[in-house]
Amino acid sequence: MSLFKTYAGLSRDIYYLCLARTINSMGDFIFSLITLVLTLQMGMSVVSAGIFVSMAALISGPGVLLGGYLSDLMGKKTIIISGQVLSALIIISCSFYSGTITIGYLLIAVMFFISITRPAYNALIIQLCPEEKQRKSAFSLMYLGANLGIALGPLIAGFFIKDYVHIVFLSIGTVFLISTFMIWKKVHVGAGDPAAQTAAENRVHHTQQPQQQQEFKSLPSPLFPMLLKNPLVVFFIVVSFLNYFIYMQYSFSLPLQMNQTFGEHGAAYYGSVMTINAISVILLTTLVLSATRSFTALNSIAAGALFYGIGFGTLYLLGDWPHFAIVVVSTVLWTIGEILVQTNINLYIASRVPDTHQGRFNGFLLFVGCLGYTLSPYLTGLFIRSLDMESVWIIILGISLFYALCMVLLWYMDKNAANKRGMQSSELSKSV
Repeated sequence: MSLFKTYAGLSRDIYYLCLARTINSMGDFIFSLITLVLTLQMGMSVVSAGIFVSMAALISGPGVLLGGYLSDLMGKKTIIISGQVLSALIIISCSFYSGTITIGYLLIAVMFFISITRPAYNALIIQLCPEEKQRKSAFSLMYLGANLGIALGPLIAGFFIKDYVHIVFLSIGTVFLISTFMIWKKVHVGAGDPAAQTAAENRVHHTQQPQQQQEFKSLPSPLFPMLLKNPLVVFFIVVSFLNYFIYMQYSFSLPLQMNQTFGEHGAAYYGSVMTINAISVILLTTLVLSATRSFTALNSIAAGALFYGIGFGTLYLLGDWPHFAIVVVSTVLWTIGEILVQTNINLYIASRVPDTHQGRFNGFLLFVGCLGYTLSPYLTGLFIRSLDMESVWIIILGISLFYALCMVLLWYMDKNAANKRGMQSSELSKSV
């Protein structure tokens, strides 16, 4: 299926939102920027620079929670624009503090404001796409565009960051402002089909009145009662910790494996892995989406978990056959898993939570992701110290299979719950 046919039928607002996200992602590599600026320009040690990166990662947790709440309170588009404008202004101000430690603290602030926009992006896509098939295509297009931008941004910045870092800061800030202007002028929140929106909301809660399209609201309705009404969604969010734990292996365990297997050439081989990953994402995302179009979100995530397990588990073979061909096959396999999981992980929440709570539920999901990214290197390091490098991949295989099993179990419970609701509705109609 062609690229145009796969993503045809989406609203113009979605196309502009995805284009803006692609442009924005060209400058969205703050973690790498903190490390490069502090080590290359200021000569800071790797350990000291790592402290700043850890601070930026930790502050992302409260950021996504706050962003989710403010999205439900003030509106998704408002939070995206506000967060990106503040991020752009702070990044541009970094050009005036070149060579000082102030840059490290400013970039941490940038990471906070960027994290605030993340739940708003997800919730806005859900709001603009009332049907699940549209949402699947929209999240896939957003994911594809973000990866394309992330692949190009650091590549271009790499030529300037050592001697012309002020140009990098000005360019990233300008990119953020361009994408923000595009969202402000071209993305219209109330542009969706009202009938389809009402039908989607009725599927979430049969008794809920159609939600009015408004950008500014009074205080959001309480979250805790909604959590009690959606135990399966809460289970899904908690179990999603495993996804982020597994996915983090590509940036922690994988470079360690490359160094152990290929010695002084390990860094170069790891760079090749990242290139293969980026190319695979660009070439395979549309193909994978087409092949799994009939899958439910949970089915797709379960399949993705299996590809995670097989892909990372394949690296166990490097202990006996230290050949880069094994790494290539592994990378393609776990990249397919990445595509399946990352383009579907928001869909389950989207179809079961009303728009009034989408921001906060997506914020919780992203917060669990921050926990997974934060704890994964530490816990995996304990595994490596207690066992050996290759045995870690067997553990990751086991965790991936367990994650897939949880998704299948959730699909089964969700299906039974839907059947019971259908029977109750049928009995109610008969009695009436």
